[in-house]
Amino acid sequence: MNARDEPPDQAQDEAEEQPQDEAEDQPQDEAEDQPQDEAEDQPQDEAPDTAELRRPTVSRRPRMSLRERAGQWDTQYRSNHFVPSAEKVMIDVRRHPLLLLVPGLRTMAGLLVLATGLSLLWLLAFMAFTAVWAQLRLQADVRRTGIVAGSTTLALAVLAALANPLLAAVFVLVWFGEDLADWYSDRLVVSDKRIYRRHGVLIRHSPSIALTAIAYLDTAVLPLGQWWTAGTLRLDSVAQRDAPLSRFDLIPDVVAVSHETLRLRTEAIRRHPPQVY
Repeated sequence: MNARDEPPDQAQDEAEEQPQDEAEDQPQDEAEDQPQDEAEDQPQDEAPDTAELRRPTVSRRPRMSLRERAGQWDTQYRSNHFVPSAEKVMIDVRRHPLLLLVPGLRTMAGLLVLATGLSLLWLLAFMAFTAVWAQLRLQADVRRTGIVAGSTTLALAVLAALANPLLAAVFVLVWFGEDLADWYSDRLVVSDKRIYRRHGVLIRHSPSIALTAIAYLDTAVLPLGQWWTAGTLRLDSVAQRDAPLSRFDLIPDVVAVSHETLRLRTEAIRRHPPQVY
């Protein structure tokens, strides 16, 4: 039977079924092709990402400046080597840099003595600064101060006149270097149980005393030290009346340090009350 002989209803049914079959077959073909394409493309796209994730990461420490390294070394040098681990450091201070003023003036006067050919004026200035240094550093009396100042000035003059003046200049500079090292190493450390003083350049000392053994604290602030709130801290006890722990000169914020030390002393007495016999 020819298409012309087909009934009109059958031709319409075939025309309606043909688009539906094509519409149903097309999504199935696309659905079957799409997972294959995604499966083929996915490993290629994820390969660089997984390779980047598998790369070993090297952690680099940030570079520290010279000042930060010096500060870290100073922290390790200070109280970590002589305070027991059972104690907690509450105060750790160094004396004020104003303490280096007298050694600096003495060094300048000594170099000017050598530069001016043993000028009497600068010799007297060198002797005067040396006498003040002996009072501050050695805490000497008048007789001992005169001996130290006179002998040092005479030694500088003889060394500059009979020997090489350059050798005398080296002596003056090395002396200032020793004062600088002594200032750097001299520290007041107060823990929750004891008071320490670390001092010494070549041979280091760290005497200590219990907070409960302190009778009283006294602070003295000179007019010059009021500009920098620096002063002298004195403590009195039976064991340390004439020892290195009896006096600390030019402590920064000496009043605050004294109040904090008294507070720690009160807490230490409360924890360990003295025994009454």
